[in-house]
Amino acid sequence: MQWEEVRKIYPNQYVKLQILASHTEGNTKFVNEVALIRAIQDPQEATKEQLQSKDGVIVSHTGNDGLKVEIRAFSRPRVAPMTRILTDEQKKQMTSVIFKDEGVLSQLQQAQKDRRDGISTYSDSEEEFAQLLNKTQNE
Repeated sequence: MQWEEVRKIYPNQYVKLQILASHTEGNTKFVNEVALIRAIQDPQEATKEQLQSKDGVIVSHTGNDGLKVEIRAFSRPRVAPMTRILTDEQKKQMTSVIFKDEGVLSQLQQAQKDRRDGISTYSDSEEEFAQLLNKTQNE
């Protein structure tokens, strides 16, 4: 089915489509032929469907003159796998460094004040929060 046919049958609404044929020019895929999966009335549902779509499935509004898709290269940053686990001593050293940081201490003090004022909570456990504060004061 051509895009113009879809536009005539389903005027002024969103449609979910399977791309059957297309050609690419630069970073744009121009869709030549589609198969209609279904019409979508609700714009929020159309957005949700588009975000979940993959493998040549798209959502478009029939108010669009042409049917094209911008091609974006997605590259995931390479992260070296963590090959060793920290020892207890290393964890203690890191904790000590973190709790000496002025920014961290400031945030914990604000969290303590907010907790007293009933604005926010660090956790559901008063005991757990008290232990965290004691730990920072002992460092």
